[in-house]
Amino acid sequence: MSLRRLLSPLLCLAFVVLAVSLPAQEIDLVGSNSWWKVGATLRISAERVENLREAGTSGNLRLRIWATDEIDDGTNDLTGFVLGTSNLRPLPAGYAYVNLSRVVRYNRPPPGLYYTTITLEENTVDGFFIVDSENYPGLVNLGRYGYGAVENLGSNGDVGFVGDVIWLAGNGRVRFYTEEMLNQRVSGRSGVLRIRLWATATPYDGGPLLQGYPMATRGVGRLSAGGSIPLFARSALFRAPPTGEYYVTMTLEELVPGGWNIVDYVTFPETSLF
Repeated sequence: MSLRRLLSPLLCLAFVVLAVSLPAQEIDLVGSNSWWKVGATLRISAERVENLREAGTSGNLRLRIWATDEIDDGTNDLTGFVLGTSNLRPLPAGYAYVNLSRVVRYNRPPPGLYYTTITLEENTVDGFFIVDSENYPGLVNLGRYGYGAVENLGSNGDVGFVGDVIWLAGNGRVRFYTEEMLNQRVSGRSGVLRIRLWATATPYDGGPLLQGYPMATRGVGRLSAGGSIPLFARSALFRAPPTGEYYVTMTLEELVPGGWNIVDYVTFPETSLF
């Protein structure tokens, strides 16, 4: 099953992205353009849209912002998710729209990492056709997406994770999955346990002090000596850190006199972009 399908049941951040138009077309995007997301709206801005034809009037025009899995190669068969559309009137030959800036409805795609593209499209007898486009640099994280997994963890000999450990986040929720949590102490119950998900600037490699952003917390309960919780799968509220690239650590913490103590942890091998 794809990550997109896994994420679809999961229940914003602003992005400002700039691109500069390149060689001229008959109907052309000129200068810089951008998109900016705030909440349920999207602002689409373009410095200039020109009709360089010698005569006549264009069809209806529109600017669209696309989110795609792959970088657009400039063909007219762009596939992906349309984040927003700004409709424009027909433009006579030799004229231009200058300093366009429109706030439109934001269409939320499934949470994920995407490339983004702006298209200038003209309505023809065969429907809308892309007459110019520009790719924005880099990936953007839409829906506060995140994912990490490690496999086949061994026991730490105390209270800890065993087997596979996974986290999957999107649209304000995170799903925790652990194949097993095991208490290998010879007597007594553990203290109250909780799972926490952290974003850190550098990889956490153990120790009592973990500095970073706590993104989610989920209570677990207590474990009897020799007891285990198999196939733990629970959701929690998710709060992503400030925009950037981070290492992610999942901790198992025990409430002891004096506060919470990290008894086991997993630092995921790949960084995550938020």
